[in-house]
Order: sequence, then C-alpha cells, then structure tokens
Amino acid sequence: MAAKTPSALAAVAALAALAAGCFEHAAPRRDVTAFSPAEAARLRDSVTFLDYSLAEGLDAFPADLGSYPALRRVSVRGQKAAAEVPASVADAKGLYELDLAGTGLKDLPPEAASLPALRHLYLSDNGLAALPAAVCGMKGLTYLNLDRNALTNLPDAVGDLAGLKWVRLNGNKLRDLPASAAGWTQVRRLYLRGNGLKEVPPVVLQMKSLEEIDLGDNDLAELPEGLCALPKLHRIEVDGNARLAALPQSITNMTQLTHLFAFRTALPAAEMERVRGAWSSQEDLVRHFIAF
Repeated sequence: MAAKTPSALAAVAALAALAAGCFEHAAPRRDVTAFSPAEAARLRDSVTFLDYSLAEGLDAFPADLGSYPALRRVSVRGQKAAAEVPASVADAKGLYELDLAGTGLKDLPPEAASLPALRHLYLSDNGLAALPAAVCGMKGLTYLNLDRNALTNLPDAVGDLAGLKWVRLNGNKLRDLPASAAGWTQVRRLYLRGNGLKEVPPVVLQMKSLEEIDLGDNDLAELPEGLCALPKLHRIEVDGNARLAALPQSITNMTQLTHLFAFRTALPAAEMERVRGAWSSQEDLVRHFIAF
C-alpha cells in the first residue's frame, strides 16, 4: 500500500475531526502539523499540532511534549500503544486540546489536572467504567467528550467543571446525572443519547444556559414541563424513545424552539397534530423543523 502524503493525512484528519463532533475550536486554524515523531522533531520549534492518529509504529504516548514550545494540540486517537499517559504530559503548558479517544485509556495521571490551557478533552470509545479523577481537576475545560464508554455514574466532583459548554455522554449506561452538575452554569449543549434513561435527570432543569439537548434512544415515557421553561433551549431530540406517548403541554409556548425530533416514539397522531398546529403559519414553518 502506498504511503499517505502529509497533505492526504491532513485531509483525513480534518474529516475525522468533523466526525468527532468539533466544538467552536479556538485552537489555531492554520496548524503546523506533524504526523509522526520524526516529523515533529524536524518542526520542533514551530509545530502546533502533533496528529499521531494515523502514525505507523507509534509505541507509546509522546513523553516529551514539554519540548515543543508552540504546541497546542495532541491527538493519539485510536493508538492503543498510547493508552498510558505519562506524568510529563503536564509539561505541555500551552496544550489546548488533547484527543485520547479509542486508545483503551483507563486512567490519567494526577499531573494532567494541572494543564493550565487545556480546554478540549476527548475520551470517547475507551470502555471507561469510571471517570478518571484528574478530569474533575481540569477546571478550564469547555468541551468534554465521553461518548461510547461504560459509565454508570459521574462523580460529584464533575460539578466543579463550571466552564463546560459542551458535554457529550452518548452511548454510556447512565441513569442520572449528579446534582452537582448544576455547577455547569455555562453548558449549552448536552448529549445523553443511548443511555437507557427512564427520566430526564432533574438537574437538567437547572441548566438555564442550555441551548441543545439530545435525549434520543433512551427509555423515556414523558418529558417534564420544566424542560420547556429553559429560556435558551432551541433544539430537542427525543427520537427513539419507544414509550414516549405525549409531549409537555407547554412545548407549544417555546417561541425559541427551532428543532424538535420525535420520530420512532409512541406519539399518537392527535399529539403530533397538536404540536404541528401551534406552528402552522408559513413564518413558523421557516423557523421550526419538526420531525415526527
């Protein structure tokens, strides 16, 4: 098989980032990227992104991150040899984004909590049964991706991550969120798809900054009226909840609502018509996207 050129690798990496659900990245848009340790060594003084997600022969997580003065982003996505993160990761004082998805990682060193510039952390697809304690010490995080792990609960300390704006918890085994998650006062997007939830976690109703929530593919039979009182919520996904037979009465009062996905539910025709009827004008049809 022909070796991939750096430009081809960059294109693949860009597509992978999009698929991962990128979030308003403030990291440099014109990265100086190295796709292998050898290339990183040549670019040591200028490299901003170590993208080792497709590197061949990577035998460990890079232990020398502190030697790259301009470094902002590191990805070892899918590299099983990089599952053990060394304490020296804390030497990367300018690190903004760390992608450890699909590595098989089970824990992080305590030193990782001291990364002062870290904002985006990807820990998806690792089979995690517990959240690494160091994560709760990463007070600067704005984006946290824990999709497709084996989490049954989150520790109370997760509420200390007050800067979070986007939290992805799809495909876990959560039945609730801790009351301390009320500390997520800036959270705008919350994804809880595919967790087997039987009710909307009560703490969600305290998240006044919430703009989008994904509750699809759970086991919800009803939605609380309080969800419709969230002042900025404009996108609701509840598709795939087979027992959901009614929507809150006040959902038709949500003038800010733009997207509602409720297909693959038990909603009867009369309920669908009630909601559609509230947004029947041409102006409403432009403003709302309703999928039943």
